[in-house]
Amino acid sequence: MPRFRFSSWVQGLLLTVPLVIIVAWVTHGFVNPPEPAAAVEATASAAAPRVPLAGLPPPGEDLPAARLEDHVDGAADYLRGNGCRRLLAWRITEPPADLEILVFDEAAGAQAVLARDAGPERQPGPGDEASVAEGSILFRRGAVYARLFADPSARPRPGSLLDLARKVDTALNTTERKL
Repeated sequence: MPRFRFSSWVQGLLLTVPLVIIVAWVTHGFVNPPEPAAAVEATASAAAPRVPLAGLPPPGEDLPAARLEDHVDGAADYLRGNGCRRLLAWRITEPPADLEILVFDEAAGAQAVLARDAGPERQPGPGDEASVAEGSILFRRGAVYARLFADPSARPRPGSLLDLARKVDTALNTTERKL
């Protein structure tokens, strides 16, 4: 039986095809690099509406539900399960405090998270319902839940945390539907 032999130029061509494919793939990646993750995040955050709250600077963080893990430790699934769709966070300098505003789809979600964080006790305070303690104020205005924590290393003047919470509540009352 005769043996069929490829000529050397056909063998060379067959061996160069994978090399050409690899060179084309690498060249394509070099000419069209993937967009850096920072640019993707900047585009996503730029697309999110920035609604200023009267008297407050722009938030330090403005996270959609998909990125709650960037700010909350271990509670992201719980918050999303209750309908949290956005988290805004500030580091306030006067009085020294951290402010978080969680925006929910419905008021029931904000109520559930407030109940879990504060327990059944409610005190007079800002919003529709509140839990007021010396170093923290938790309150709900409709479908928005706000957590305000005093900096434990600072000594704010008495009542300054409550004044800030009332200011935030007033701002929320006018912008809640836009969040």
